[in-house]
Amino acid sequence: MLRAVLCGVILFCLAFAEAKSQDILPALLNTYQTKNPEAIEARLNTFITNLREKQPNRSEEEFLRIIFNESHRRFFKTYKPYTQFAEVFEKGKYDCLSATSLLAVVLDSFEYDFHLIETNYHIFISVQTENGPVLLESTDRINGFVTDPQQIEERVSTYKRNQLQANNSSSVHYQFDLNLYRIIQPKQLSGLLLFNQAVVAFNNQQYEVCAQRLKEAVQIYDSPRTTEFAAILITAIASSSINDETKKDLIRPFAKYIRGNATVASR
Repeated sequence: MLRAVLCGVILFCLAFAEAKSQDILPALLNTYQTKNPEAIEARLNTFITNLREKQPNRSEEEFLRIIFNESHRRFFKTYKPYTQFAEVFEKGKYDCLSATSLLAVVLDSFEYDFHLIETNYHIFISVQTENGPVLLESTDRINGFVTDPQQIEERVSTYKRNQLQANNSSSVHYQFDLNLYRIIQPKQLSGLLLFNQAVVAFNNQQYEVCAQRLKEAVQIYDSPRTTEFAAILITAIASSSINDETKKDLIRPFAKYIRGNATVASR
């Protein structure tokens, strides 16, 4: 099974905060068919308002710990790969990317300086507080808040190695042959969520859905991994029982990713 892009959340020492939450949230809500996006937005606004009441007289690091703990208590109930942003609110399910998306909106609303850093199978949020860097691992409720610089360096080093963690519940048909470690913009999170939807559709051999989601993802964020994924998608479509005219329509938007790629062209 083709593995999703991201499975970890880290906050450490870089400084960045450009996009505002009002710009991030609508795009996140548009990535998934939800019955009542207004209710999700209202819940999130209430959550931020309640947090704001806890902010006075707290250092940035202290308040960041509150954000981390309260996000787990209110929203991050059950870990489930490929979880979409709306499902965090509707079902209490989360994975690294959906949790990152929620944290990005909250951190932005409190004007924290932060970076989003993309690697092969993880996404990081780096935050610089007045007391120094903080590392948050959103999938570790108990030990996920780390302030020790050496421990931060060790965890970051692990993610830089781009190691795919084993998942006993699934097999991997394809692993990205990339070495990603790059900063992305908060507004690009929705593109990554759509990319993960494309991965799920691909794993279910729903190639038409996959092509549509990948096309939508690329319009928001043309990730370096798109070239590889487009190549395997084209190969799968070409080998499928889909009629020839539909195959052409599905493949056409991704032709630019395989021009000059002799390996793909020969398949």
